[in-house]
Amino acid sequence: MLINWSKYVLVTFLIVLTILSQCEASVVRLLTETLQNNVAGEPITHVRTEWDFDPEVSQKRRALFYETHGYRAAKFIERIGLGIDGHEEERRAEQRARDVGRLNGEHNINFPPEPLAQYA
Repeated sequence: MLINWSKYVLVTFLIVLTILSQCEASVVRLLTETLQNNVAGEPITHVRTEWDFDPEVSQKRRALFYETHGYRAAKFIERIGLGIDGHEEERRAEQRARDVGRLNGEHNINFPPEPLAQYA
């Protein structure tokens, strides 16, 4: 009976030690990761790198961008709105006819729609 009881105590003691060591390890890991990631930063952030940087290139690329896409990409947005299926010019003509006298959204405030002849 004493042998069975001692085996039970020994097994319980080993299980408790295993659980405690895992808990302590996880607590220590949690603390070290929290300190490293939130206070000190990831190790990759402390690696020095060298970059070839020419500040004059940005001026050249800005001019190229404005030429290709327009200021604030206005030409690019227009190209997207017209589609890429080959009927861009037809859509552009329809938009021009639709937007006569209605630029910048001012047509509703400054130029109210004309009353229709059938209702007048």
